[in-house]
Amino acid sequence: MPDDEERVGAELARTLEDAARRLLERGPGDEEGVQHTLGLIVQGAIRTVPHVDQAGISLVRRGGKVEAHVPSSEVVRDLDVLQNELREGPCLDSIWYEQRTLIDDMGAADRWPRYSAAARDRGVGSLMSFQLFASTGSAGALNLYAARPHVFDEGSADIGALFASQAALALHGAQRIEGLHTALSSRDVIGQAKGILMERFGVGQSRAFEMLVASSQNTNLKLVDVAIWLADEKEKGASRG
Repeated sequence: MPDDEERVGAELARTLEDAARRLLERGPGDEEGVQHTLGLIVQGAIRTVPHVDQAGISLVRRGGKVEAHVPSSEVVRDLDVLQNELREGPCLDSIWYEQRTLIDDMGAADRWPRYSAAARDRGVGSLMSFQLFASTGSAGALNLYAARPHVFDEGSADIGALFASQAALALHGAQRIEGLHTALSSRDVIGQAKGILMERFGVGQSRAFEMLVASSQNTNLKLVDVAIWLADEKEKGASRG
């Protein structure tokens, strides 16, 4: 109905605006920016998409392992873990193959027999899953659950897809900002380590950096980890002195 569509649209707009505002308000020292944004997405989906009772986000990490993030319940977390074990499920298909997956009756879903049975046993009647993003080195899905079967239709899926597309943009922004903060922090600590070596060995910046690189290669540690260790050792020495 038009009134319902207007209400859902207004709620969706408010939710996304809130996510964007909180993202922008996040300070440089807030290391939970991505997780916080994921939490806003899940809460917003439950509030906004009709008939959704539970929600969660699946993200793929290195090695292809799927991890559950900010699940609204242990059931949602368990189902992500189960998909890893069974290597089947609608969330995995949404991540790798499809932009959206809609199951209006989990009892009749024979595409993933073991997963479907487990989901039914945990009180899931319907499910929608939407691809959040799929680019080199990253993939994810927004997963929405309902206790009753036959409550999701194409209208629900369209709203869920719209929400997921905007959520993907918010998540990408949060990851980008966190990456910038990490890069800045790494640059600062590497500069600090170079200064320590320059003072200790009486060398210039280029030579100090070469020493850091050589130490990184010899210890099989990342350059920034070597720099952090050196800065920590300097601080410990100062406190002991």
